[in-house]
Amino acid sequence: MKNRIIRGLIVGVAVFIITLILYYLNLFCVLEWKSWDLRLHLFSHPSQASDDIVLFLIDQESLDVYEKEQGVSWPWPREMYSYIIQYCMKGKAKALLIDFIFSESSVYGVEDDLLLAEAMAQSENIFLPIFMSHEEKESEEAAFHLLKRFSLSEKILSPEAEFHMKSVSLPIEHFLSSVYGVGNVNFASDKDGIYRRIPLLFTLDNLILPSLPLAIVNFIKEEQKFPCVPLDDSGQMIINYHGPTGTYPSYSIAAIINSFARMEQGKIPQIPPDEFAGKIVLVGGSAPGIYDLRPTPLSAVCPGVEIQAIVIDNLLNEDFIRVPSKFLFFLFLGIFSLLTGLGMSLFKKIWTIILFIFFCIALPACAACLAFLSGYWLEFVAPEFAVLLSIVTATLLNYSFEGRQRRFIKRVFRHYLNPNVIERLIENPSMLQLGGEKRDISSFFSDVAGFTSISESLSPEELVSLLNAYLSEMTDIILSSGGTLDKYEGDAIIAFWNAPLDQPDHALRACRAALRCQRRLEELRPGFHEQFGHELYIRIGINSGPAVVGNMGSHNRFDYTAMGDTINLASRLEGVCKLYKVPILIGEATYEKVKNTIVSREVDFIRVVGKKKPVRVFEAIGEKNEVTSSRLEKIEIFKQALNSYRSRQWEKAQSLFQKLGDDKLAEIYIERLQDLRESPPPKEWSGVYDLREK
Repeated sequence: MKNRIIRGLIVGVAVFIITLILYYLNLFCVLEWKSWDLRLHLFSHPSQASDDIVLFLIDQESLDVYEKEQGVSWPWPREMYSYIIQYCMKGKAKALLIDFIFSESSVYGVEDDLLLAEAMAQSENIFLPIFMSHEEKESEEAAFHLLKRFSLSEKILSPEAEFHMKSVSLPIEHFLSSVYGVGNVNFASDKDGIYRRIPLLFTLDNLILPSLPLAIVNFIKEEQKFPCVPLDDSGQMIINYHGPTGTYPSYSIAAIINSFARMEQGKIPQIPPDEFAGKIVLVGGSAPGIYDLRPTPLSAVCPGVEIQAIVIDNLLNEDFIRVPSKFLFFLFLGIFSLLTGLGMSLFKKIWTIILFIFFCIALPACAACLAFLSGYWLEFVAPEFAVLLSIVTATLLNYSFEGRQRRFIKRVFRHYLNPNVIERLIENPSMLQLGGEKRDISSFFSDVAGFTSISESLSPEELVSLLNAYLSEMTDIILSSGGTLDKYEGDAIIAFWNAPLDQPDHALRACRAALRCQRRLEELRPGFHEQFGHELYIRIGINSGPAVVGNMGSHNRFDYTAMGDTINLASRLEGVCKLYKVPILIGEATYEKVKNTIVSREVDFIRVVGKKKPVRVFEAIGEKNEVTSSRLEKIEIFKQALNSYRSRQWEKAQSLFQKLGDDKLAEIYIERLQDLRESPPPKEWSGVYDLREK
């Protein structure tokens, strides 16, 4: 676990640093812009647009109408704009923006310019654009002098919002003298050609000049405190688009001029000017030939004047898009990187990893969407990249480290353990301590009775076939009970429980496996006799206690095995089965662990060769719910007989043993009683029987 946490932290920190480097190399910019456009598509609502802003558009239909019916080609006489101004004056519009610079005199003569200038002066709420540039070029001194009256007397925005310009294109002097205000309309798109942000303040020599939307809003707010406009890293305001082209009410300029003409004739106008009372009117072009169409995040083609309308709306209603501080962005980036790196390193199960991957991928998207709904542009692409890079990096490292470990565990244990046990080890390798450890285990030894004579009567091919069939069946039972196969020694099977995985009920598992092996062999015995001419019988010895288990051998060749007195005694018990003519013998330690579940009878109190301390040994007969009442009665009689035997009540013991009929173990004791009557044991005799051979 500790190694996984460290690895996850390393992945998270490394990914964070890599993402920061790529971020400052601007490799995420274009994708981030597109992701912002998608957020606008998903969450913007045209209903949020102000009803107090309307557009008068010179569309293609208006151009066609005046060219065909009146022979007026583009550019139109300035007089036509004076009609629009007079129309708006009658309707008491709050402000009128005419989005044409008029930098040259009218081709229709000076009178044409004077008519428009006079209308502008009378209205006192007309705004015209100026075009400021970073390029050096000469400006007319007189016109530049007139520009000074539009300079802001105080800085209404922070100095970070000021863009230093080198030249300006202005309307002709007649118009500069007559309009209420001017503002810059020159602003650049992002590098992908989409207009997402706009500068608001510009400096030229000692003048501080507003953008055209800022000039109008400053006029409308009059003495009100100007809002604190949030700016992005470039010092520009992010445009909060409420919808695609057509979001704001728009009218064909031909319909407006026609309405004014009808009013002059005393007729009912097509569009009453009262509809625009108190509204901000913006006049601009939407016809392709006017060349004022720009792409926005929500429209491939949008009139430039409509973008000005959107900015005015944002400023008036303080409907801004803010950019979180760099600290907050880095914090999010670090959290996403570390969270993904740690999670991918810690989780092991496939379904949890898949769910976690979906969660991590969705997290930056959800955060970005929630931020958008709160009026923030929280960057999405860099955190999402960090998440994906963390997933890939952690997965590769997991495959490198864990995969190597998985392959090692499978290679070492595939011959010893049930595949399910191997998978548990792989899921939690900390349960495994390779190289040797001391554990309490239950050791299992089995051997085929009379195997030497069987092998001598069969051909090598038949012997191999018989052994494979027998060992496969027995091994399946051992592995299915959670046992670890230690090794085969000819016909002998050596196994143990409670290693490498913890199994608190290891003794019970071993006894149940032994009973199942005997039952299964009983089922297979007729088939073996028919096929090979022999009936197989096995003896099993089980003992529980401490042992050293682990990989033992050379550096190049080793086996996972168990060593110690516990294993030696189990081996001896398997051999003792032959002496007592019982199929399964278990040691006293095993008996104490299973006596409440497994029906057993004490066989003897023996001292094996090479050991000084005697041990009680028991025959495992069956589980309590499987043993018949008649068998239980016989077990009780045997117990009484054994107690009489140890109490030197030879006659009583023999009588009780004889009641058991053809019980081979009882017959052994009857023979032993005859010897004891002929040669009584010494007074200090405790009933221990000393074995003379292993």
